Amino acid sequence: MKILPANIEQQIDRIDRQRSLYIGIGSAVVAFWSLYRVAWSLYLALTYNFVFGSLIFPIVLWGVIGVGAAISAIAFLTRYFKAPASEPNPPNQV
Repeated sequence: MKILPANIEQQIDRIDRQRSLYIGIGSAVVAFWSLYRVAWSLYLALTYNFVFGSLIFPIVLWGVIGVGAAISAIAFLTRYFKAPASEPNPPNQV
């Protein structure tokens, strides 16, 4: 199952293996932080129901950021695990 369009996947494949690991880990950390922020905002919204209206924007914002970071983490970590360990850097294509 592909989660990204082919042209974006080609761009990810041009990044070397080690850098894709760094980007994937960083994106996963952002995704987990976003999940924490959404959970905390939902907790506050349910506990103090008078502030729910003011928490709608942060819940949606961190939800969108989290989904984007999760997709990025999956894409880059999949690239890292599928690439051979002794892969040379791909040639630059202009």
